[in-house]
Amino acid sequence: MNIAFGFDIFYPETNGVITASINLATNLINMGHNVYFFVPNDKGFTEDTIENGIKVIHVPAINTFVYPGIKLSPYHSRFLLKYLLEFKIDVVHTTSTWLVCLALAHAAKRLGLPVVSTHHTLIDNPDYIQYALKNRKLSVAAQHVVWTTMFSPFYKWVDVITAPSNNTCRQLRKHLPSTDIRFISNGIDISRFQSREAACPIPRCIPETFVNRNALVYVGRQGYEKSIDVLLKGFSILKERMREARLLVVGKGPAAEELKELAKALGLTEDDVCFTGLIPNAELIGSLVLTKLGAFVSASLTENQAMTIIEALCSGCPVIVPDQANMTDLVTDESGWIFIPKDERDLAVKMYDALSDKENQRRKGLAAKQNINRFDGVQISKQFLKLYEEFVEKHAAKRERLEDYSDSYQRHSLYSD
Repeated sequence: MNIAFGFDIFYPETNGVITASINLATNLINMGHNVYFFVPNDKGFTEDTIENGIKVIHVPAINTFVYPGIKLSPYHSRFLLKYLLEFKIDVVHTTSTWLVCLALAHAAKRLGLPVVSTHHTLIDNPDYIQYALKNRKLSVAAQHVVWTTMFSPFYKWVDVITAPSNNTCRQLRKHLPSTDIRFISNGIDISRFQSREAACPIPRCIPETFVNRNALVYVGRQGYEKSIDVLLKGFSILKERMREARLLVVGKGPAAEELKELAKALGLTEDDVCFTGLIPNAELIGSLVLTKLGAFVSASLTENQAMTIIEALCSGCPVIVPDQANMTDLVTDESGWIFIPKDERDLAVKMYDALSDKENQRRKGLAAKQNINRFDGVQISKQFLKLYEEFVEKHAAKRERLEDYSDSYQRHSLYSD
């Protein structure tokens, strides 16, 4: 089978959508299928092939200042038709609802190809909308507009929507009651988390004083929508009670400098909080550093199914998350601690609980790793392949019916004449 994936944000940016899609594509290739990534053109990324033979097609696009990596691209990209025909694409799989994916879905429909779309990013959340509107009240008011102007028009081109969270599936069905919506988890290469021997050293940007059971870690994009400000404020309260506590903040993003300034304003020093910048995923996981820390922590309320939390759980690192459905789908009281959303003091309490009781920390870490098979990328890729085959078959049957109808109509016309 020949499968085309569409992206609206791609390298040199990094995010969980890219990570999950590459894992899926790699497994599909290992099963004998061909995969093509259609990505927005960027001078910072010019490769034509990545990973395990994934072919890359660079779609003309120009920068915007709405959200890092988001670009403008022609909705009617006619030249995409030639690629879909040249590569004999059987199915298109979109990963967002912006212009590159819209153009790809439109081209697929013109050729009678099935379109599968994964609803990865909750961009109707006010924390995302605020990037464009720069005003919280307007962003809250604009949630309905996002559905009427972006999601609903896009999904009319789609045969089936998948989402990696059962809660997200429920929300989608409220807005799109007549649409076929199915739950399929994100997947990872679980073999990377089953080795007891480190494949590489701990990255140099992580000080030795931060590699112990008194250290917390956040890994992910440093964007305003991730509520890292809540995380820092909660940690500053924890420090009043537990001076030996440490916090690693791994990643990059548009809020990085403001977050460093906030840490200083809260009285947190470089001995308390370490902003490491971006660490390649292979180094972070391969070094086994997540197995040596006290807990992973996130205060984000905009996650669908966070890849970094999945990786922490599969590493045996217990997790602290807000009491929000997409988070508690992943983390339970057995594998972590759950705090009141946006409540910095309750977060500080849960941080203290996580770091002060080392035996409980160990038990939760073991429980976190027990469910690793639910994220097995190989099995999840088989679920997607079965979905592709289902809709390729449906479209083939539809074309046959149209051809039969056309033949019958022509015969009837000749007879009438």
